[in-house]
Amino acid sequence: MSRKTGKEARVERITWFALVMVFAPLSLGNWLQTMPPYVVPFAVMFILLVSGFYQYRQGWRISPIVWIIAALMGVMGGYGVYTVYWGGTPLVDPILVALVGTVAIISFGVLSNES
Repeated sequence: MSRKTGKEARVERITWFALVMVFAPLSLGNWLQTMPPYVVPFAVMFILLVSGFYQYRQGWRISPIVWIIAALMGVMGGYGVYTVYWGGTPLVDPILVALVGTVAIISFGVLSNES
């Protein structure tokens, strides 16, 4: 395993911070009921894709787990859109899945020193 540069590690930490900050507004009050359930998974997907493509363009290694979680967030966001606009209640909470995905990305990055 090659050693990361300081810039690469900084980009990963910025990505982790951005992922955590997606969930910060959820604790600021009771407005969660007005937010569509697909916003958080799409935000997590966007952050992971932007970070992944930036790291790819820099020639750094990106773990496959990043792409897998980003794809899962896209599916959960689409599921949230489907349930909102065609009626019904989501059987699986997309915000919870986004939180589990974020914890998985950060945990995997810390434990394996690659994300």
